[in-house]
Amino acid sequence: MPHLISIDSVSITNFGPFYGTNRLDLATPKDAPPHVLIGGKNGAGKTHILRAMYLAVVGRAGIGDLRRVESGSDATRFNFDRVLNRRAAREGVDTCSLSVVIRQQDADSIKEQTLTLHREIRFRTNSPPEWKSWAERSNDVEAVEDDQLIERLRDAFLPRHLARFFFFDAEKSQNVQLGEKDIVKGISQILGLWAYEKLEEDLRELFQTTNRNLTVTGANEAVEKQGEIGGKIKALKAAIKSNEQKQHTLIESQQEAEAELADIEDQLKTIGAVDPSKLEADRQKREEIANAKREVEQRLSAAWETPLPISLLSTMRSELVAQLESEDQKRAWLDRKSALEPKLPAIKSQVFDNPPSEFVLPKKTHGFYTSRLNDALQSLFNPPPDGLEDVEVILTDRPETNFSVRQWLTTRSPELAGLEEACRKLDLLEADVRDLDYEIRQQSQNIAAIGAGKELHEKRGELRSALKTMAKELEEHQIAHGQFEAQMTQLKTEEDRWSKAVTEASKGRDLASRAHQYREAASLMRKRASEQMRKKINELVSELWLEITDRAHEFRGLTFTGDLWQCELIRKNGVRIPWEDANPSAGQKQVRLLAFYEALRRLAQKVPPLVVDTPLGRLDREVRAAVLDKLYLSRDGHQSIVLATNAEIDPDGPLFGKIRDQFGRAYTLVPEGHADSDDYEVTIQKNYFGKRV
Repeated sequence: MPHLISIDSVSITNFGPFYGTNRLDLATPKDAPPHVLIGGKNGAGKTHILRAMYLAVVGRAGIGDLRRVESGSDATRFNFDRVLNRRAAREGVDTCSLSVVIRQQDADSIKEQTLTLHREIRFRTNSPPEWKSWAERSNDVEAVEDDQLIERLRDAFLPRHLARFFFFDAEKSQNVQLGEKDIVKGISQILGLWAYEKLEEDLRELFQTTNRNLTVTGANEAVEKQGEIGGKIKALKAAIKSNEQKQHTLIESQQEAEAELADIEDQLKTIGAVDPSKLEADRQKREEIANAKREVEQRLSAAWETPLPISLLSTMRSELVAQLESEDQKRAWLDRKSALEPKLPAIKSQVFDNPPSEFVLPKKTHGFYTSRLNDALQSLFNPPPDGLEDVEVILTDRPETNFSVRQWLTTRSPELAGLEEACRKLDLLEADVRDLDYEIRQQSQNIAAIGAGKELHEKRGELRSALKTMAKELEEHQIAHGQFEAQMTQLKTEEDRWSKAVTEASKGRDLASRAHQYREAASLMRKRASEQMRKKINELVSELWLEITDRAHEFRGLTFTGDLWQCELIRKNGVRIPWEDANPSAGQKQVRLLAFYEALRRLAQKVPPLVVDTPLGRLDREVRAAVLDKLYLSRDGHQSIVLATNAEIDPDGPLFGKIRDQFGRAYTLVPEGHADSDDYEVTIQKNYFGKRV
């Protein structure tokens, strides 16, 4: 007996554009249709409603699901780090919360129960967001806070694989590949086929356990081989599972890195792509040129101070040197004269005064020798050297100054060599400095852009390096996966061979034999159940697709084949062609997948609610009413929550007039403020663009 699952309400607090607490009552009165219509223009927050409901049901694991689904959309790429409402963040709030009330009831009875899931997410600056979850059942007094118990309760009401299928964006869903491993597994779970697979695995385990205890003669070798191969298969399955998990993690990381890299590229274009490395190189070059300019200026300054004025003296330079040398000689003569002349009287006195009586000279003789001694002493400094008679000491007052000036005048200054070339070089350097100053000023006008640009370029380099590493690791894992699959095929062949041997050798052990037979029966039942389900799905999808797309005049139907659900179209003459060869339009692809979802819903053990965003985005006007009537707004009691724009379902158009009676509730999301401002928020009105249902 299938269970009908519906969502009674969802509460959103400070999530995306929803400021404060916003509650949507989705349960309808018993005498009203179960469907709910939520309208809003583009950017009004419909996608955030879908995200909030999915995260409230699935929890933290839903982040990766949303990123994978929205990775190909630039407009709505999911960035969980930015879901906290901007106004709330500005006011210091660091937490957003989500809650959803799920109702489950038997289709043929009034027995029902509810589960309320609460998710509280606190954002931290340098750490990942912190999740806190708890659940409340209608028949429990205390709330459940253990994550594993919450997950089990959630799966008892609305399992994750159902939410992944039936909470979706119809426009993006056209690109879903039914052959992907996760989707194939989800289909198996929805149809209940996973129970056969679990039974088959349990029987294999029972068979192996029983055979390990066999002691019958002749069975030991077969049992040993069977156990050995079974162990290898089990280990290999673990290795395959581990490899798949690593691939899955790598693909998620790769998608996140690619999305982040795309964001960085967009941001670099937005801020003008200032390259910090080029800016730094220009600054270093400017500093080098400025240093060279200063050196030339210092050289020219030194030349202007002394060498250049001296060189301008020309012939006067040698005349000045000669004059300074003459002054130096005259000063030396005067110094000698001033040193000796005061001593002459004393010298004469020492020679002639007070001689012994026997040496006293006659007066005439004394006068003669006195005169000759005086003349001899005067000759030491008189007359002055030739050419010094008319020289006057007027240019310098000290010998040191005289010597320094003569050094300047007689030494060739190296600063004058290439002075003209230095002047030309100075002009070129000044021009280079002006050009670099202009270029640096142009790049430095937006300081915020430069800082962001530097950080973004560094981050881009890190992401590109990380993507190369991830691509290499993913390739290695894929190669290993192929090797594992080949080994698994070989081991299963060996397992079958030894299973037959064990069965024959251990006839006395009926349990092992029956376990093996039951495993084969379970495998056969799974295959038959799979074929029956596939046949029903083929019939339902064919009927819906042909009727809605109006292509019954071309095709007899369509069919899904193989474990990867490859699709083929069957022409009127019975010829089968691959789905892609028929060149279906985007709308026809969307209808096919929606019909597939509807078939799964009808065959599922639990009938989930349908939560769909952009329900009619790629559909022609001619088929929109049929899709709404036959796929979204079913009359068999299941709930549909439709998130649409007024372009898809015009409140003043005939389509709305036709379907308005099929909705039990309606809401409109009304944005207020500029979309990029902190004050932007969305309010909820209880109507559909002013119209009631």
